[in-house]
Amino acid sequence: MTTFPSLEPLRTSLEYGDYPQNIHQALSGSDVRFKLANKRIEQILRIDYEHLTESEAQSILTHFNDQNGTIEAFDLSAIIWSKWSTPPVDSTNYKWRYLRPLNIALSAPNRYSISVELVTIPL
Repeated sequence: MTTFPSLEPLRTSLEYGDYPQNIHQALSGSDVRFKLANKRIEQILRIDYEHLTESEAQSILTHFNDQNGTIEAFDLSAIIWSKWSTPPVDSTNYKWRYLRPLNIALSAPNRYSISVELVTIPL
């Protein structure tokens, strides 16, 4: 299992996800919900980088390719959560995979901006 590159992001945001559940409509018209597991799913982490050097940008591209794009799961390096007082997602319960292909832009001469979206995989 590989680890996401150790580059401090400019910004991170997390959609906290929800617990898997079945929702049925009762005869009265109200919803009845059945929780199916104890681990949240569909937690989405957005990581934004700006002004990366070519070698830093290449490390993210290489990692994306090594994971076969959005297929294989991986660990996050601790630096991703550096702006959070406590990591909001427990690394012992979840791995991550790319949710979609990388968004790459040239932000200055020989500098790159990259946006990454990851989704949790419960263990």
